[in-house]
Amino acid sequence: MNSLNKIYEICMNELTWILLIKGSLMMYESIEIGHVIKSLRKSMDLSQQQLAEGICTQAQISKIENSNEIPSSLILYKLSRKLGVDMNTFFEIAETPRLDYVRDVYKMMRFFIRERDYLSVSQIVMQEKNNPFFQSIEHKQFLVWHEGICDFYLNENIHSSVEKITEALFMTYKNERSLMKEREIEIANSLAILYKEQGKYSQSLELYTKLLRSIKSIDVMKDDSIKLRIYYGIGKAYTDMGEYQKSLHFCQKAIKLAMKLETMYLLGELYFQCGSNYYRMGDEEGGSSYIRKCLTVFKLQGKDEMISFVESLHDKLRRKHIS
Repeated sequence: MNSLNKIYEICMNELTWILLIKGSLMMYESIEIGHVIKSLRKSMDLSQQQLAEGICTQAQISKIENSNEIPSSLILYKLSRKLGVDMNTFFEIAETPRLDYVRDVYKMMRFFIRERDYLSVSQIVMQEKNNPFFQSIEHKQFLVWHEGICDFYLNENIHSSVEKITEALFMTYKNERSLMKEREIEIANSLAILYKEQGKYSQSLELYTKLLRSIKSIDVMKDDSIKLRIYYGIGKAYTDMGEYQKSLHFCQKAIKLAMKLETMYLLGELYFQCGSNYYRMGDEEGGSSYIRKCLTVFKLQGKDEMISFVESLHDKLRRKHIS
């Protein structure tokens, strides 16, 4: 009888430890997830009431953010949809010891992409490839995607670039019939650009159309510039096809969106594309007007290389128009 009591006591002690450990983990995840939800909500400029609408009460959001309540899987799913993130992101963040470092690397790489500094992007990819903090599917996907971009712009290897970017996309995009999440849209946008570069215009435009449909299905986009990139890509594809009016339509839509978002991102490039279209249609006045706007934007941004490039091309377009 004494031996049975001893076994019972040992079992109960082990069970107590298991429950304590599980409870601690749940509290840890609750604290981390609540913090993540609050950070995402604030970054999107949403009030607790706006986030709660159609999901739960404002009071529940407050409790979740303050770690006084663990959200159910259904509420967490709905919150992830509204915040524009995958549900697993909440848990990945809770498990990432140095999230700030990872985010800083992401931001740095996207900054260098915007600056067309592909060498710096390539160096970061090589540096972080074996970093333990970049071994989750999401982080690996980000690195492979940018490695593919660098293959095209640095090595002019379009086949390797398409292969790597496609690989990155299908790390998370498992069903080609379904719509895409925000990160997948960004990656697929790079793929659409490469299709255009290969002269596969129908394939490129078909993919762009799918990306615009996918954007409509997302409640709130974290990065509104994605739509600008897609409109610009469509505009460039139509210019290459000689469909100048269609190109103008999408470039002007993008310009209106940039004005609405109060951003100068791609604005100079969009003005240039419009000017190029007008010149190609024989409208020198319209072309010259847009090129001047383009140069003004690039001067404000201090993009000296782009200014030289545009001035040289503008001169060629004018001479071609006169002749």
